[in-house]
Amino acid sequence: MSRFTTRRCGAQAVLVLGCGALLAAGTVAGAVAKPPAPRHTPLASAATGVTSHGISKAECAANRRAGTIIFVTSYSYAPAASIADVVVAARRGYFKDMCLHVVLQPGFSTDNVALVSADRVQISSLGSDSEVLAARAEGAHLEGILAYGHTAISELITPGNVKITNLRQLDGKIIGIKGALPYEVSAMLAKAGVNFASLQLVQVSYDPVIIDQGRIMGLPVYKSNEIRELNELGYKYEAWDPTKYGVAASFASLVVNTDFAAAHPTAVADFLRADIAGFWWAYRHKDQAVAYCDSRVPPELASDPAGRFRWRVESGIVVHSTPTGEPIGAIDFRLVAAEYAQDLRLHLVPAGVNIHHAFDARFIGEIYRGTRLVWPTRFS
Repeated sequence: MSRFTTRRCGAQAVLVLGCGALLAAGTVAGAVAKPPAPRHTPLASAATGVTSHGISKAECAANRRAGTIIFVTSYSYAPAASIADVVVAARRGYFKDMCLHVVLQPGFSTDNVALVSADRVQISSLGSDSEVLAARAEGAHLEGILAYGHTAISELITPGNVKITNLRQLDGKIIGIKGALPYEVSAMLAKAGVNFASLQLVQVSYDPVIIDQGRIMGLPVYKSNEIRELNELGYKYEAWDPTKYGVAASFASLVVNTDFAAAHPTAVADFLRADIAGFWWAYRHKDQAVAYCDSRVPPELASDPAGRFRWRVESGIVVHSTPTGEPIGAIDFRLVAAEYAQDLRLHLVPAGVNIHHAFDARFIGEIYRGTRLVWPTRFS
């Protein structure tokens, strides 16, 4: 068994797509964040060969030298952030447009750290920046290269038939978990003054109706998933959102093997370029994006209409949680620092992780000019 684990199972030359427009331009600017040296220096082989007209022969050749890039998803082919965007990029040929040979495989985030660290998988996604930090603390050979969500995707629900007005009322109660409490939920409970030692954490299924059966007094859920089912079935519940407690949180973080990134920087940058182009296409064509995801699983496992709800919610949160003046997918080092400090206070992640080594913002900085993605218009 691996020692690496994670906590959670236009006009003319410009095509504008919302706040993260695709920009047909020449070379691109530097990183979106400002980490200290040595990360402040440009990439050894900057991905500047992509313009409004296409990709240069030199950059195309460099990307082909990267060979096959295996991307493993974090939750099968669920139409979620960091999954649907990649599926769309593959389906619409965006990776091929960047001279990349990308193979998608279904997976789960609990396995991805070990796979990426061992370079059996080159790029994958984890549940949050905290998971990236935890992996680095355990010595994993990976680094965060993109962060889609800059807020909490999880929240806690309590039974609607039990009057709970303060989270401290959960002291001594049974909390249902799937693997472990999400980082942001743990931080919310701590800020609310809940006695962690008194909580009875029990493993439960993915069926959210257990919150109405009298035994479970708290249940972490995804804002993009279980809430829809409970609402459709008419179950009453109270939702406790970590963002209302000032909790620093993130979701849908892409990671890359460190050695692969060092050897093939343009391939990594152009993977992100194609992926974000896929995100914006999926954002504008939500139903079709979900259909692309469903086409990769047996018919009986298709997610529609739940998948449409999931993608609508998650893609919306991604767009609206992106800091003003930053592009989609930017690594916000202020948020990472706050999240890490929070994790340290709660003893969720060990000390000693240098966040500027755990995350490299240069890749995503290479593909943007301001908040607009450099992308060939003929590939859109």
